[in-house]
Amino acid sequence: MAKTKRSFQRVTIKDVAEYAKVGVGTVSRVLNNCPHVDQHTRQRVLEAIKVLGYFPNPHARRLSTGSSQLITVITPEMKGDFYRILMSAIDEVLFKYGYSSLLYPLYNEKKYEALKRSSDILLSTDGLIVDAVNVDKVLSNIIKPQTPVVCIEQDSDDYDSIMVDNYYGGVIAGDYFADFDMDIFVVTHRKTHELESTVFDERLEGFQESLEKKGRSIDKVYYVPLDWESTFEVARRIFYRFKRCAIFTTTDYLAVPIIEVARTMGLKVGEDVRVCGFDDLPIAQILEITTVRQPIAEMGRLAAETLVKRISGKLKEKPKKYILKPELVIRST
Repeated sequence: MAKTKRSFQRVTIKDVAEYAKVGVGTVSRVLNNCPHVDQHTRQRVLEAIKVLGYFPNPHARRLSTGSSQLITVITPEMKGDFYRILMSAIDEVLFKYGYSSLLYPLYNEKKYEALKRSSDILLSTDGLIVDAVNVDKVLSNIIKPQTPVVCIEQDSDDYDSIMVDNYYGGVIAGDYFADFDMDIFVVTHRKTHELESTVFDERLEGFQESLEKKGRSIDKVYYVPLDWESTFEVARRIFYRFKRCAIFTTTDYLAVPIIEVARTMGLKVGEDVRVCGFDDLPIAQILEITTVRQPIAEMGRLAAETLVKRISGKLKEKPKKYILKPELVIRST
C-alpha cells in the first residue's frame, strides 16, 4: 500500500476499496456499520479511510440509500452555554439512532442568503431541527415539502414545535419581584431583525403584566446588545443613582456584569441589590444567581426524539406542540 493521502482531489469510496483491496460493497457495509464484515477486513477498511482522509458524501449517500444519516440544526447564532447544552442533548439522542448533526448558524443576513442560494445543506439532510427562527415565515420557501422539521423555541403551523413558556417564566419572576420594596429595572435585548428570537420580548411581557396585576410597575427598561460591555455601562448608570433596587435580566448572560458592577461599587448583592436572570446557565449556578430555569436539555432531547420518529414514520399525526414550563430558582442574589 504505497499510496499516500490525497490533498487536491476528493477521495471516493472506490479509492478506499482499492487501497484496502476489497470491493466497494464491503466499504459501504463498513460505513453503514453492517455486522456481516469480519473484524480483520473491517480494520483494513477503517485504516484506508483514515490514511486517505475519506469523508462520505451525504448527498450521494442519500441518493443511493434514501438516507444520509445526517440532521441539520439551524440556529440564529452559536455562542454561549445555551447552545452548548442544547446541541449536546440533541447529539445524545441522534447518536443513539445512528445520526450525525450538522450545525448551521444564521448569525447574519449573509448566512441566510447563502442558505437560500445553495440547496446542498437541505438536500443532504434527513431532517431539520430549527431553533428560535420562525420557520413558517423565514424558511418555508426553501425547505422541501417532504423534509421532516422540528422547531425549538418557535411555534409553527406546519411542523412539530418544542417550546418553553417564556411568558410564564416572566410571570413567576414578576411575582417574585413584586414583594420587594425597591425600584425595579429590566435589562434585556431587543430583536433587531427577523432572524432573532422573540423569547426576550415574551419574558419581558410576562414580567410586566405580573407586576401590574400586583399594583407594581417597571421603573425603566434598558435595551442592550448581547454583550457585557454595554451591560456594564447600563449597570453603572443604574447604581450611580440607585443604591437599592431590583433588576430582572431576560438572560443570565446579562446578569453577570450587573452583579460585578454592584460589587465593585460596594453594594451588597442579595441585600442592597436583587438580581434575577433567566435560563439557569452554568454561570448562574457557579455565581449563585437567582434565575428562571428553562429545561434546555429536555428541549433538545425531545426535539431530536420527535424528529427521529417523524423520519422513521412512527409519528404520523398532525404537527404536535410541546410546551415546557420553566421554574424559579432562588439563590443568593
